[in-house]
Amino acid sequence: MTHLLAICIRETGNEMIAAECENLAGGKPDHNGIARCQTLQYIRNAAYVRWGVNLFAEAPTLDLLIENIANQAIHAQDFSIDFIRFSDHIQVDRRAAIIAVANVLTGFPNLVSPLHRFILALEKDRFWFGEIVTEPDHSYKHHDSKPYRTSSSLPSRLSRALVNLVTPSARSILDFCCGTGSILLETQALGLVAYGSDRNPRMVGMSRKNLANFHYQAEVQLTDASCMKRTAEAIVTDLPYGRYLLKDDKNVLEIFNNAIHLAPVAVYVAGNDLSQLLKKAGYHSIEVFRVSKRPNFIRYVHRAKSPG
Repeated sequence: MTHLLAICIRETGNEMIAAECENLAGGKPDHNGIARCQTLQYIRNAAYVRWGVNLFAEAPTLDLLIENIANQAIHAQDFSIDFIRFSDHIQVDRRAAIIAVANVLTGFPNLVSPLHRFILALEKDRFWFGEIVTEPDHSYKHHDSKPYRTSSSLPSRLSRALVNLVTPSARSILDFCCGTGSILLETQALGLVAYGSDRNPRMVGMSRKNLANFHYQAEVQLTDASCMKRTAEAIVTDLPYGRYLLKDDKNVLEIFNNAIHLAPVAVYVAGNDLSQLLKKAGYHSIEVFRVSKRPNFIRYVHRAKSPG
């Protein structure tokens, strides 16, 4: 039995939640946002994971769960227990359930400053009990205060999740449509090497100023993406739309034809599904994750691999 869980936020229309969790933790969340994982090592970097949990026990009834916990003789001085209900299928008194579990733990509770934070959870067909052992540091929130942005700038949280689609394997990231530098900021915050470029001098200037505002060091060039020569371990970029929209599919294909030689894996964000153009350029293992920005606009996040 897997003993590690990642508990993710639940957000309708955001397929990046599952994609990020699966890449960072090795488990895909179910409809309750719960994923059985292979590792919790990278949860601190996550954008959409709430907690990493060490699972101690699970059972179809509360009585069996308590018996299982008691048999493990879990010692936890200064603990708290949160009750989370994912289903109304089974009726149970929250306070009574918490007390019953607390009574079989060795140690005393501390609700003000607990050293151990436990979760008692109720799903449709089971109860489970575990300890929160890690959670995201939310460092991406610092970048919400970046001084330069446009109406199409990516949110910091989404930018972090995009970078997390290629980490931890990629240690250097190229963003050749960097705009105001949202992806570069998250790359630097994770301690990775960031390379940025844009064909718009105004965007290059804003990226450089945003990076300097947070004391990050990253190379940002004035270069058209179709002519970029810089290589990296991954590409993560938000293709222009709105005022800076790429003219047509031919322009996008020119970029893909060049970029496929620059990194073994790429993440492209666009306002429409570009899977066929990616295939035409020679990419394979193409995945598409949709993120609803508003009812009439969806971001399409593509992750694809280069041949060889």
